[in-house]
Amino acid sequence: MECPKCHESLETVAVGHVRVERCPRCAGTWYDKNELRVLKEKESKGDYSWIHFDLWKDIDWFRVPMREQKRYSCPRDGGPMTTVHYGESPIAVDICPACEGMWLDKEEYGEIVRYLESVVDSSSTEDYLKDIREELADLLRAREGPLTAMKDVGKILYLLELRFVVEHPGLASILPGLPRF
Repeated sequence: MECPKCHESLETVAVGHVRVERCPRCAGTWYDKNELRVLKEKESKGDYSWIHFDLWKDIDWFRVPMREQKRYSCPRDGGPMTTVHYGESPIAVDICPACEGMWLDKEEYGEIVRYLESVVDSSSTEDYLKDIREELADLLRAREGPLTAMKDVGKILYLLELRFVVEHPGLASILPGLPRF
C-alpha cells in the first residue's frame, strides 16, 4: 500500500497488539476497519471503549468544510477519502467511506487519546446517566452485540462511580459502611 500523503510504500508496524501500516517518511498511519476501535478499547484499560462515533454512518454530520478536505486517495482501495472531525473534537481525520479505513497523520492518534481523556474527565454524573440510557437502548435495538453493550454499560457505571466520588466526597465517604446486597 502507498501513503496517501507522500506516496511512500507503507510498512507494517505493531501499535499495541494491533498491526497497522505506517509511512516511514511522514509517520502517518493507516487503520483498517475496526483497528482504531480495538486500540481505543485497550487504551487506559478500556475507559474510552464506551465512547462511540460512527464516522461512516454520520459522515455528513462530521464532515469538514470542502475547503478543508485533504483529497487523499484510500491506500486500501484507491477511492476518494473524506476528511471528518473525530466526534465533536476539532481533530480532522481522513476516512474511506467504502472500506471504512482511517488515515491518521503523525500526531493525530495522540490527539485522539487526549481528546477521549478530556471527555472522560469532563463528563458529569448526568452525562454518564445519559450514556447508560443510550447504551441500554442500543442493546434493545440490537445495534451491537449484547456482550459489547454490557461491557460498555459496566465501564460507564465504573466511571459514574468515580465521578460520583469526586462530585460528592461526603456521601462517598459513608458508602463503604452501608450494607451490601
